[in-house]
Amino acid sequence: MSPPAFFLAGVMQGSRRGADLADQCYRDRLSELISRRYPDAVINEPGRLMSRWIGDREAAVRASHSALADQPVIRREELDEALTELVGVFHRLTDLAAASDVCVAWLPDHQASMGTAAEMYSAYRAGRTVVAITPMRQNLAVLACSSVVLPDEDAFEDWLAEYGERG
Repeated sequence: MSPPAFFLAGVMQGSRRGADLADQCYRDRLSELISRRYPDAVINEPGRLMSRWIGDREAAVRASHSALADQPVIRREELDEALTELVGVFHRLTDLAAASDVCVAWLPDHQASMGTAAEMYSAYRAGRTVVAITPMRQNLAVLACSSVVLPDEDAFEDWLAEYGERG
């Protein structure tokens, strides 16, 4: 049996403007919990994947993305090459969430994330296990797309043990 593949969805930008990103330390903590339980697991981490896929074009992509804040109307067919690439990366990530065995969605402090919702939905539609770690018990997107909703990292660690036992 091949090792499980995990996709780490979670708030990157959320509702922030410009280049202001949420703290991404949760990705290392979740990776550590997964690796401790499943040393051979494949962990798909979107931030690292984006950096690798975009490579030396990252500055141009960030500049184009930041410039969107000043545009009153945005038409997809008019996006520059850097933004078209960024949109393509987004679609690659949602496809990867659907291809992974488990999509782990980190949504702390009632922070909604449209990107995370798209990744969760993609994984749900593909019949994958979707684990939401969030206090958002009444968010319809979370309820509709999650296999299980957990309150914190400790509960996730317990869930990982159960997941392995069901294997």
